[in-house]
Amino acid sequence: MLIEKLEEGANFTNHEKDVARYILENPDKVPGMSSMELAQASFTSKATVVRLCQKLGLAGYQEFRLKLVEEMNQKNRLSQMLKGEPIHDKSTYKDIINTLPILYDKAITNTRLSLDKNSMNRINNMLQKAECIDFYGTGISYILAQSAAFKFATLGMECSAYESINGHYLAARKNKKTVAFLMSFTGANRTMIRVARYLRKATNNYVVGIMGPHNDVIRKVCHEIVEIPNRDSLVSLDVITSFSAATYVIDILFSLLLSERYNEHAKSSLEMLLHSDLLLDKTVNGWEKEE
Repeated sequence: MLIEKLEEGANFTNHEKDVARYILENPDKVPGMSSMELAQASFTSKATVVRLCQKLGLAGYQEFRLKLVEEMNQKNRLSQMLKGEPIHDKSTYKDIINTLPILYDKAITNTRLSLDKNSMNRINNMLQKAECIDFYGTGISYILAQSAAFKFATLGMECSAYESINGHYLAARKNKKTVAFLMSFTGANRTMIRVARYLRKATNNYVVGIMGPHNDVIRKVCHEIVEIPNRDSLVSLDVITSFSAATYVIDILFSLLLSERYNEHAKSSLEMLLHSDLLLDKTVNGWEKEE
């Protein structure tokens, strides 16, 4: 970057440093100045200005001005985008613990308002009939897929999480009624698009996408799409909002299934409690604790 090179001043003479200092202190003025005007303003010479441009790897002052304008435009654009970020370099612990609940609430509220009730009911109806539920994701969305599979498995469902297609597994279970959820915070993940195409064409799976807004391609091969908001944040806050939104959608569907299977689930929970002593660690320093 041009500005970084000016700040470093590597191998600059004292006069060249004077020019660099003036440019850094007056970046908005310099693009409108000639090389002579810059030399006069920095109390140097036109030759010094030209040599500085060459040390920066540029052909001359004209190219320098064009590069400076380009960098300043990018910097201004970045500053404008960062102004809207709720967490920044001055955020304190108190700021953050007050900001995060607002982010969660906004993500969930925006998702709730955008939900299509008919679509959610259709997905719920398929879940009620399902024998298996599969979740697909990559990167952090795979972590979400694993979490979702664990939740639904507590209801006695056969659930699995995957990062890619397992053709042999799908072929062996082709006669089972399966709902497949695909996760992508952008909606344009290439792996998920390939997975969706395979599932739709090669299996009898009911394919549901929980997707960010860039889902035009994958929408064509999914039975249903549940869209989640994505902030397009520059500082990774899209991970927080998208994860919260997708978790909310999954929890709605989980709760609907739980409601339908409530009595059955309650019985299995009581059964688990009868054997809770086998699940709990009652040892002290490696020895079994006496009751």
